[in-house]
Amino acid sequence: MTNAYLIDPVTRTVKEVTYNGDYNQIYTLTDCDTFTCVMFNEHSDTIFVDDEGLFKSDQQFFHVQGYPQPLAGKGLILGTNDEGESVSPVIGYEDFCKLVTFPVMVSA
Repeated sequence: MTNAYLIDPVTRTVKEVTYNGDYNQIYTLTDCDTFTCVMFNEHSDTIFVDDEGLFKSDQQFFHVQGYPQPLAGKGLILGTNDEGESVSPVIGYEDFCKLVTFPVMVSA
């Protein structure tokens, strides 16, 4: 089992979760059908997000310092080892929480 952090922009929370190593759990945790991932720090910590999140109506967003733009939907934070496998993030939970903000979205 691996530690991970789950960002929920609807509830505006970040919580610690357990990742079992099965990539199918990423779909469940992020509530998506297709995910993509981006790195946000020099430790290869990775954010998994809905690849189609920008196409969904009434979407909520979050921003992580170290990545240049807001991300849509839920995000799952995992680390990446030298073999490309998902592991616990290098950044600690408390330090990670300080990097997350939830932008206020204004409707037109």
